[in-house]
Formats: sequence, structure tokens, C-alpha cells
Amino acid sequence: MHNPIHFALIGCGNIAAEHATQISRVGKLVAVVDIDLAKAKVLGDLYGVPFFETATALYTTVQKLDVVVIATPNGLHMAHAIEAMQAGYHVLVEKPIALSVTDIHQMQAISKQTNKQVFSVMQNRFNPPVKLIHQLLQQQALGIIKHVQVNCFWHRPAAYYINSWHGTMELDGGTLFTQFSHFVDLLCWLFGEVETIDAQFKNTNHQGLIEFEDEGKVDIKFRSGISATMDYSVNEPIANREGSLTIFSSKGMIKAGGAYLNTLEFDVDDAALAAELKKQLNAINKEQYTPNNYGHYKGSMRNHHLVYDSLQNSLMYQIPYYTTIEEAKNTIDLINLIYQARKLN
Repeated sequence: MHNPIHFALIGCGNIAAEHATQISRVGKLVAVVDIDLAKAKVLGDLYGVPFFETATALYTTVQKLDVVVIATPNGLHMAHAIEAMQAGYHVLVEKPIALSVTDIHQMQAISKQTNKQVFSVMQNRFNPPVKLIHQLLQQQALGIIKHVQVNCFWHRPAAYYINSWHGTMELDGGTLFTQFSHFVDLLCWLFGEVETIDAQFKNTNHQGLIEFEDEGKVDIKFRSGISATMDYSVNEPIANREGSLTIFSSKGMIKAGGAYLNTLEFDVDDAALAAELKKQLNAINKEQYTPNNYGHYKGSMRNHHLVYDSLQNSLMYQIPYYTTIEEAKNTIDLINLIYQARKLN
């Protein structure tokens, strides 16, 4: 591994600035690519690196490169990841890692063949309230889980979808892929395999703008017997209102709340657990947690720095990356199972 790690970035859209910031912190950005050359030029000039219109031009020109970061539309992730691995580089792929499990199988096959790694981005696992809930579940500290409620009520204006790949089946895939895959990932991570799913979808406010739902309700029963309901929408009028996960158990309620799973709420009748949660709450309240800001809308909580720390540790010191491609596959599998009931009411 070159020291520092050399990165190229494909896709100079909304999340690119965050990637470029983190790349410069842990390694070196050596080139950027975008089919919109003007966008590539802006970012390239900002970092003083060459910019290209195609990945092919990148691979035939740049000599020193270790990792290709893929921040292109969802439907292109597989093709771009495979091309980069075949050119001889590891890949870090923005969420969702791909739109189908078949795509991921192909990525895994090429990864094996080329001996290059695929890293995915699931930064919400680092949110302190989420980490705490994961830990408590591992310790079985919450008693018998009765029900899980996920609420995702966000704001995506018409401007977000006009003249954009957002909203198309082919490149976007659906609201659960683009806006809420983090929440589906957490359901898989926290509660394991799914037994049954029931889902309802509507397109209420984005008729003619998007090819899928702008709101949905999903009921899930896990193999463990735990049930979960996920209510989601991109129809909030002004701003992202809520992005939360609440667990109701025999010991009470615990919630990773706020608009981005960034606050902790609880009401439990176990004195030791309550004391521990109060301590954790004080620690969380001391920190400032902010979402990714894209101008006319906001995204998930900013944790890309922790993603890049993990990537750096993995490549330089062989410390296991914080999430696996198998876990990313479970998330995509679950989203597709939910969408198999894709009926717009």
C-alpha cells in the first residue's frame, strides 16, 4: 500500500465534496471524474488534480492509484466498481452498494478474481445512539423486544428530481435505496433475518416526477419473532422532520431519534439500565452532530470521517472494515423483498 493512500473519485455530485474532504485527510486525492466535465473541473481545480470525463481516461492516465471512490448514480455502481477492480484498484462504493443482489454477486466474483476489495458506506452505524442500541441488544440488556418502529419523514422538493437521475427506476431504484437504505441496513444489523414482509406504497406529491413511491409503510416479522413497522416519506413540506428507530421492550422504550438518528430518548423501569442510559445521554449531548448539507436539502448524519478511518485502518493495518459486503447484500436483499410488493395505491 502506497503511503499515503492514493484515491480517485468518480462522480462529482452532492456527496463528492464530503468524500474529497475525507480523502485529503487520510490520504491523497489524485484525480476526479464526471460525465459532466464542468462539474469535474470545479472539483479538480479546487484540489489541484486532473479531471476526466470517463473512468477509462482516468485508468489510462493516472499512474499512482490505490482506491477508486464511486459516488455515481445508484444504478451505475456495479459497472463502475467492476471496471475499477479490473483496472487494479480497491473500491469504496457509496450507498446503496448496488440495486440488486445479482449485481453484488458479480462485484464479489470480480473482487475475488482481481484480489481487490469492495468497501461500502453505511455511516449511520457510527451514530452514537445507534451504536449504543446495538451494544445493548448484543448484551440482551433491553429484555424481551416487543416491537420496533422506524419513522423516516424527510423533505425532497420537486427541484431535487427535475433534470436529475433521482426518481428514475433505472438509476435511482426507489426511495428505500436512495434516502432510507441506512434505516433498512440498521434493521438487518440489529435484528437479523426476516421471515415475512407486508408493504404498501403511494406516490402522493411527486406524480410525473418520479417512477416510484414517495411514501410507504412496511411491516416486517423477523425470524426471531420480533416485529417492526417502518413508515417513510419524502413529503415533509419544509425540512427533514424525523429519522428514528424506537424499540419497545419488556424494560420500556429506547429511541435513536431526531431527524438523523442523532438523539437518544428513553423511558425504562430498570434502575441500572436507566442510570447507564443517563450517562450515555450526557456524553451524546456534549457532541455536535450535523447532517450532510446539500443546499436545498439535507442528507444523513455526517460520519464519513469514521468510514475513511476504518478504510485506512483496513488497508494499512489489516484491521477488519466496520461492515462487510455480505451485510450490504442483506440490506439490498431486504429492500428488494420489500419492493416485490411494489404496488402504488
